[in-house]
Amino acid sequence: MLPGRVFLRSLVASFALGACLVSPQPTPPEEPTLLADLVTPGGPQDQSSFVRFLGEPGAVHPPVGEVRVTNLETTDLPGVAVVAEDGSFDLLVPGATGDEFRVEVVAPGGLRSEPLDVVKGASDTSFEPGPRPLADCLLVEPAFSLAFEGAGETRDFLVRNDCPDELSFLAPRLRRAAASFAIEPTTSFVLAPGAVETIAVFLGVQGAERDDVLFVETTGAVRDRRPLTLHVLP
Repeated sequence: MLPGRVFLRSLVASFALGACLVSPQPTPPEEPTLLADLVTPGGPQDQSSFVRFLGEPGAVHPPVGEVRVTNLETTDLPGVAVVAEDGSFDLLVPGATGDEFRVEVVAPGGLRSEPLDVVKGASDTSFEPGPRPLADCLLVEPAFSLAFEGAGETRDFLVRNDCPDELSFLAPRLRRAAASFAIEPTTSFVLAPGAVETIAVFLGVQGAERDDVLFVETTGAVRDRRPLTLHVLP
């Protein structure tokens, strides 16, 4: 009986050793975070045609990738700055007082932070939040961005009117229209209270540009504009 017991012990030990040798699963990449309180205009500027975006140490976590700042009032290319090892950044972007900007962190693998939408007001020490007068009842889902993996892909997003009144919208439009994105519908529309509109975005053959911003805008007495970042993953 002894040889059998030895065999069983060897078998159990082999299983235990095999379990110990299993390769650990790779840790999924961490989504970048942008801390709004640590992003400022950095004080008075000599150049009135530019707006400074100063991220203090710790503004970006983890401190990798790049920061992209898009002036939502123009068709200029986004400004780009590499994130420093301490999570800081410093960037000048063409713009003026009253312009709204979208600030995003893009990690090396293509993951993006939740954007920071701000307006350069009269203050030289802080930004104002982007105006969203219908924030409580006009919903865009997803709220911030659509990611695409390659040409031929179509992604949908929803516009929902939970306001007590009917809302009229301009035709959805692209900020630059230089990337290969197409939108449906291409005309204005109206949403009754509780109604939902589905907007489809199609990615065609990729060109040099891989990003754009799509605007959903109301008309009438209350004007609300929602930017949605469209981007192709690397």
